[in-house]
Amino acid sequence: MNDTWFRLALLGLVMTVVAGCSKPETPQEVAAEFWQAMAENDADAVADLSTLARPSDFDGYARDWLNTVPDFGRVIIDDHEATIVTRLPSENGASGQRREIVTYLLELNGDWLVDYDRTGKAITDPSPLDGLMGEINRLGERLSATFSRSSDDLAIRMDAMAREFEAYSGEASRRARQAMEDYSQALQDFMEELEQSIEEALEDNQQAPARDRSALQQTATDLNQSSDRLDKPDFDALADSSRALAEAGARFSTLSDEAFESYRREWDARLGEISERTLAFFEELEDSRR
Repeated sequence: MNDTWFRLALLGLVMTVVAGCSKPETPQEVAAEFWQAMAENDADAVADLSTLARPSDFDGYARDWLNTVPDFGRVIIDDHEATIVTRLPSENGASGQRREIVTYLLELNGDWLVDYDRTGKAITDPSPLDGLMGEINRLGERLSATFSRSSDDLAIRMDAMAREFEAYSGEASRRARQAMEDYSQALQDFMEELEQSIEEALEDNQQAPARDRSALQQTATDLNQSSDRLDKPDFDALADSSRALAEAGARFSTLSDEAFESYRREWDARLGEISERTLAFFEELEDSRR
């Protein structure tokens, strides 16, 4: 019995040691452990988890990270590079305020490592587009699931983005504007097709319940008006169009007549497609800053 107990204890010890020595594998795991090491001022761990050449080169980005607990947002993995939206407490310690930066990672020899210098630059020498991109990331995360419900403050967010966006110029701004124009055209085409499909459904089902017909007629009107605004795309027009699509999805879910069932399945599928296109748009905006 003593021999059995000894073997179990030894096995437990070995498993504990192995677990303690296991390395994080995904970009998300590496980023989480990197920022934990920063919070503990552990230069050795930071060097193990990043491209920092030597622990002696650790400078903490000239900031005290003690007990810092970041929030993580959108993750983009592109071949051997990855970016993770990282929300850090503000440096002045203001309650509830968080600053949004990007943690950059590289895959080297099969291991993901935080790009120490590039991530540090995002902190010590932020791009003037960082504030805008923070809004874009939050909006992208929100819009990815918003076409089935309304979002009251969407226009307010878009307005803030528009004011900041127009303050910048140069190649990054040009690429971002091109992405916005391409997305606006795709959105306008989709809304026009959806409006036409709704009108066909109304024509084919003139005996449908008045409540259903009224909801669809209002949806068609809203889509038409929002689509027209995209002739001259800006963030305000995109906000209006996104809200119109969100409300369309909400109205589709309330239709009671079975005559509209096949149409509703088609409309829901198309809303899913434009949701994917919306995510692609935000990825293009993210790429425009590089």
